[in-house]
Amino acid sequence: MSVRTKTVAMATAALLGAGAIGIALAPAANAAPYHGIDGGGAVTDDWQDEENLGVDDYAESNATALWQTILYADGAQWQDDDGDWHNFKKGQIDGSFGPETESATQWWQEHYHLSDNDGVVTDDSWTFAQRWLSGPSSGGGVHYAGDARPVDFKRVSGKYRVRIKGTGPWKNAYYDQRG
Repeated sequence: MSVRTKTVAMATAALLGAGAIGIALAPAANAAPYHGIDGGGAVTDDWQDEENLGVDDYAESNATALWQTILYADGAQWQDDDGDWHNFKKGQIDGSFGPETESATQWWQEHYHLSDNDGVVTDDSWTFAQRWLSGPSSGGGVHYAGDARPVDFKRVSGKYRVRIKGTGPWKNAYYDQRG
């Protein structure tokens, strides 16, 4: 084989190898960033910088399911159209921020004397709620010491996970995905 043929063969192999590496890396480079409840370091500073949640903000999301889990843990109540009060139940942890979740959030905010008590989860609500977090334990468990009952979350690789209706598989607490 001539020197020229060897040089062309080596250059072709190098280009093909570089192309294969570029193709292999392309999916990772184009992967969407995580847009959910973040957690890293001490759990006592996990939630003070989270997004707002409400009927107009991420109303259908696993992040909403995480918030609903807090309402359930703290024994929140919601008011129906007739003015009757009902306990927020585990079965209502569905990731849908509707009128019952809005009412329960307002009850929760008033119960804890927060200045923002309009039923929208803001920095004040997140920061107040994170006071009752502890962990992480082995396996990424994070404990929330609710007033009515304790609940657990998972925090894996800086991402919070929640269970819909408090059961079933763990789901990343995305702002823009439900279920």
